[in-house]
Amino acid sequence: MIVLKLKKDSRQRFTIKSIVTTGVVIAIVLISAYSISNSDKLLFLANNPVAEVFLDLGRHTNNAIDSVGEFLGDLLHFKRNANKVKELTEENEKLKQRITDIKSDESKEKSLKKLEKALNYVQGDARMRRVSASIVGKNDGEWYQSFVIDAGADNGIKKDSIVINGKGVVGIVYSVSNRYSKAISLVDSRASVSFKIQGKEDDKGVITTSSTVGKSDLTDVNKLLQGYLFDSNSNVKVGDKIVTSGLGLYPENLPIGKVTKVINDKSKSMKLVKVRPFVDFKKLNDVMVIPPRKIE
Repeated sequence: MIVLKLKKDSRQRFTIKSIVTTGVVIAIVLISAYSISNSDKLLFLANNPVAEVFLDLGRHTNNAIDSVGEFLGDLLHFKRNANKVKELTEENEKLKQRITDIKSDESKEKSLKKLEKALNYVQGDARMRRVSASIVGKNDGEWYQSFVIDAGADNGIKKDSIVINGKGVVGIVYSVSNRYSKAISLVDSRASVSFKIQGKEDDKGVITTSSTVGKSDLTDVNKLLQGYLFDSNSNVKVGDKIVTSGLGLYPENLPIGKVTKVINDKSKSMKLVKVRPFVDFKKLNDVMVIPPRKIE
């Protein structure tokens, strides 16, 4: 049988140290616990130097425990609040997207209704062969003088097809690819159109923006078109509505605009008119394309 023996000094040091340490810890814990629930009953320790040491240690321990507790509580609250903010942010983004989608749907619906109105101007075969399209590109500047639509030969569109919207004539197609087409509007001199005065079928003329009738008006803030009448004695008046006459490529009776000024050019024996177009050439989005008038 083997017996392990410890040196007396070493065993003694271990025992004393253990006892002192254990006693201090127990005292601190007891005083801390007691101070929490019975703080008024510890006043008798105030004048005791030894007890004062333990009392100070207890106070510091309580403060440390309270601080740690508050920190952990704040940390938990912060984490919960952060998660809540994240959830609310995500929900807010979903709602914003939903609102955007709804507005987009409403805009498309309004656009379709406007295009449906254009069908009132289209007759016969052209009504059956119409193509709806959106403008996907335009020239530089604020006016839609030339633009690109997202429909082409694959959709049955051909060169010289007529572009309209719910307010009237927009312009004419001059170039076609399989999926896209290029067009010019009435503010371009290449898109000149023959017109007649509504209710005065014999009074006809041509809308043009060439230099012979004042190209400077292309810079007018109201974007007025200009034209002239074939008969210089025509009884055209301010406020008269003009529509396509059916001469040339444009089908008959498509709305163009309203006469805002009549000018008698005696030097050229011409009667000129300024016309405010029904179409807003600053705001074009969706259009309808119809076949040009057949010229025999």
